[in-house]
Amino acid sequence: MSAPATRAPQPSAGHAPTNGAQQSTSDSASDSATPPRPATVPPQQITGAEAVVRSLEELGVELIFGIPGGAVLPVYDPLFDSQQVRHVLVRHEQGAGHA
Repeated sequence: MSAPATRAPQPSAGHAPTNGAQQSTSDSASDSATPPRPATVPPQQITGAEAVVRSLEELGVELIFGIPGGAVLPVYDPLFDSQQVRHVLVRHEQGAGHA
């Protein structure tokens, strides 16, 4: 993270400089320059399954119920790696809905 930019105090609008001299245009141009932008993190590519598990973690989900297989199977790899979300295997899909 970059340090905050600092600059010398400026007289408020409508007031003359305290030393009685006119400010040069080069001083005002350098003062109005935009501060350097903070470093950004490059985007990270993740799979849809990883996005699902990350979303569950961010929402504070600790326990999910389900049956692995079919279209949901790719979610189980990142779910296995999760330290926060735990999976409970149920015997029937309708049982998972009532758990």
